[in-house]
Amino acid sequence: APVSTHGTSPLPLAPAPDAPVWDVSNFSLVDGHLVLVGRDEEVRTRGRENRTGSSISDSTNPHPAGSRRDPDPAADERSPRGAGRSTESDTSATSQFSNVKGLLWKRLRERKGRGVPKTETQAVTVPNGERVPSRSGSRESLLPPPSAAELDLTGDSVIVRPVHGSIVGEKFCFQIITAEGSRSFGCTSLAERDRWIENLRRTAQPNKDNCERLELALSLWVYEGRDLPPRRRLRCHLHLDGTLFARTTAKVAGPDGELFWGELFQLAALPPAHALTLSLCRDDHPGQPVASVTIPLAELAAARQPLERWYPLSAPGGGERVPSVRLRGRYREVRVLPIVRYKELAEFITFHYRELCARLEPTIAVRHKEELAGALVRVLQSTGKAKSFLIDLGVAELDRFDDREALIFRENTLATKAIDE
Repeated sequence: APVSTHGTSPLPLAPAPDAPVWDVSNFSLVDGHLVLVGRDEEVRTRGRENRTGSSISDSTNPHPAGSRRDPDPAADERSPRGAGRSTESDTSATSQFSNVKGLLWKRLRERKGRGVPKTETQAVTVPNGERVPSRSGSRESLLPPPSAAELDLTGDSVIVRPVHGSIVGEKFCFQIITAEGSRSFGCTSLAERDRWIENLRRTAQPNKDNCERLELALSLWVYEGRDLPPRRRLRCHLHLDGTLFARTTAKVAGPDGELFWGELFQLAALPPAHALTLSLCRDDHPGQPVASVTIPLAELAAARQPLERWYPLSAPGGGERVPSVRLRGRYREVRVLPIVRYKELAEFITFHYRELCARLEPTIAVRHKEELAGALVRVLQSTGKAKSFLIDLGVAELDRFDDREALIFRENTLATKAIDE
C-alpha cells in the first residue's frame, strides 16, 4: 500500500487567519534545523515588500522580529521600496550562507539563555554586552522567543505544505507543522516558495524519492452564486473535513441575489480527507454560515476531467428560494512510485519526444493535449531538455503550416499547449 507523506496529526492543518507570517529570508537550513540567522539589528531594520500590496516596517512592527504582519497602514510610506534591493539580497545571502555553523549554534544558545521572567520588564545586560529586550510590548521587544529562532525538521511527523494566500493574507507562503506546533513563512515569489518547500521536505525526509507515496491535490473553480441574500457582502469558505483551507474574496450580492466570484483554488500537498464543504458566510459574521454544501471528494476524483455543476446550498432556516453556487472541481490522488521506476520512461521521453508527439498529435483530443504537453514539459525540465523540446515543437509547427502563417501558434496543438505550460 502506498505510504502517505502527510500522516495524521491532532494539530490544525491550516494556520489561523491571525497567525504571524515569518520572513523566510531571515532563516537558513543548518543540520536539519531551520535557524534564524539574521542578527537582531538586521531583522529589525531590513524591510521586505509585502506580497499583498502593503510593506513591512520592522521598526514599528509589534509582532516578533522576522514576522511579516504590519497592521499600521502608515508603514507603507515609511518602509523602503526598490532602493537597495540588490544590496539587501547580497546582505541576506552573506548573513545566511557565510556564517560558520559553530557561530550559529553559539548564537542560538545565547538566545535560549536570555530568557526573562514575564514579571520582569526592564532590560538586563548579559556578559557579552548585549541587551536583553524587555517583554513589555515596547519597541525593544522585537527579539523572537527561542522556539521561533530554531525549528527542528528531523522528526517523523514534520509536514511542509503551501498555504493559500486567502488564509494568511499574503501570497507565496508555506507552512511547517511539527509536533510542537505550526508556523507560516512568506517568500518573494512562487519559485522561491517551491524551492524552500522542496528543500525542507528533503531535509525532513531524505529518502523521499525512494519511497512510494500518495500525493493529494484539489483544483476548484468557484464561479458564481444565485438566489443569495441580496445586498450582503458574502464570501465562500472551503473546508476539508472541517478544516479551513481557503476562502474567496468578499463581494456584495446584487439586488437579484446573483454574485460572481470567478476564482480558482489550487490546493496541493493535502492531508487525507473525505469531504469538501463550501460555506457561504457574511463578511461581518464569518463564524456563522448563511448556507453550506458538502461534496464527497470521491465524487470529484471519479471523473477524469473537472466536474462542473450547480450545487444547491442548505440554509439553516430554509426559505422559498434555495441559494446555489456553480463549482468546477477535480480531486486527484496520484500514487508516486520510487524514482528508479521512472528511469526508463524518462530516458524514452528525453530521446524520442519528437516521434511521440508526431504519433499522438493527430489522434488525441484537445483536453488530452493540454495534459500531455504539461507532463512532457515537466519531465523534460527535470532532464534539462525542455528548451530543446519547445524549439523542436515550434519548428515542426512552422513546417506543418507552411504558407498558412496566420494559423501558426493559434490552434490547439501540442506546441501551443507546451508553450502555455
